Amino acid sequence: MFEFNRSVIVGYDLSNEYAQISYYVEGDPIAKTISAGKDEEQYCMPLCLFKRSEVNQWFVGEDALSYSKVEEGELVWELFDRALIGEPVKVVSEMFDPLALLALYIKRTLNLLTNVVNKNNIVGIMFTVPDLSVRAIEVLEVVTASLGYKSAKIGFIGREESIFYYVVNQPRELWGHDVMVYDYHNDILNSYTFKLNRITRPVVSFVDKEEFVLRDVEGEERDSAFLDVIHKTVDRGVVSCAYLIGDGFLGDWCVESLRELCRNRRSFRGNNLYSRGACYAMQDRLSGKRNEEKSIVFLGKDKLKANIGMDVRRGREDSYLALLDGGENWFDSKKRAEVILDKGNSFTIRITPLDGRNVRNVEIVLDGLNEHEPKTVRLRIEAIMESEDILRINVTDLGFGEFYKGSGQLFTRTVSLSGSEGE
Repeated sequence: MFEFNRSVIVGYDLSNEYAQISYYVEGDPIAKTISAGKDEEQYCMPLCLFKRSEVNQWFVGEDALSYSKVEEGELVWELFDRALIGEPVKVVSEMFDPLALLALYIKRTLNLLTNVVNKNNIVGIMFTVPDLSVRAIEVLEVVTASLGYKSAKIGFIGREESIFYYVVNQPRELWGHDVMVYDYHNDILNSYTFKLNRITRPVVSFVDKEEFVLRDVEGEERDSAFLDVIHKTVDRGVVSCAYLIGDGFLGDWCVESLRELCRNRRSFRGNNLYSRGACYAMQDRLSGKRNEEKSIVFLGKDKLKANIGMDVRRGREDSYLALLDGGENWFDSKKRAEVILDKGNSFTIRITPLDGRNVRNVEIVLDGLNEHEPKTVRLRIEAIMESEDILRINVTDLGFGEFYKGSGQLFTRTVSLSGSEGE
């Protein structure tokens, strides 16, 4: 039995082979994961659809696999990759939009939540994918817009950030030092190392990824290959604990490697780390905390690496106007602000890397701005990240009421956060 009056957060792990759904109910101690089969700990749902011949009837996941064995029709895999490519997909002699197929799969699998929570109480859904590219975000935005969760906040993160949120929501003794995550699937072993830079304030976290190919190895040979990976990754620092995920770890083959991994550290097996981490990520996003209010900030490849702002006067006091917050997804980083230009035709923005080093002041010169008296020009400043490194500043002359008519002039300047400016 479950309650219908508590808010729900959903974490959705999406790869090209499977999907996984976790959910967090307000007031519960931890996030839980939807079972994909009779086994209560079978969390991975095959990412496939089956369409019956001559009728518009579709099945998803385990049902798709089952019906494909007894019915005439076609089984469709690689739904996520097909959506990224964007080309129409032929299924039983008909052509279909790949985004519509992916949306159908996600919608059907999300409906499994109705068995455990009230769908109307879902306040946020965080999707996590192996590679959070710009194209992946475009696809997910289109797909999720058709799901019908208009009152829920939707977000997207990569696997590394899911690991960060999962780890920091575990007991602190498990991440006093580095944490390893080994994800083994289809001959590929991805190693993720969670690290903290405790010198900075807030503390900055990184998750570094390495890929190892373990192909055509079985038994003792596979055990030895994994042992080599452990030595290459664990021996670089002090590791508090390790997590083993993925179907590659099924069976009892990892004897010596597991003995080494468990020496002086704790190890865990499981398959719902990413989806639970996505739940905690959405929980954090809904809290509304700014990065400067957090004790730990994740700094992955998709993140803005610096705080961007400017010194201003509010009344008689000096103040800092934050434009963009470091630690946020660079592709989500956008803000508008209005200021009154003190004098001249320029102002200065400050770029402060999250590690506190190499703080830079960059002058934004508005060549061609109409002549004016001091403090008689109101400017709209728009800061937008065009890439991980390139900041675009749009400045519009709004004038100053009856005293100074706005020209509507638009000035655009670009700034490289790594050091080289352009226009």
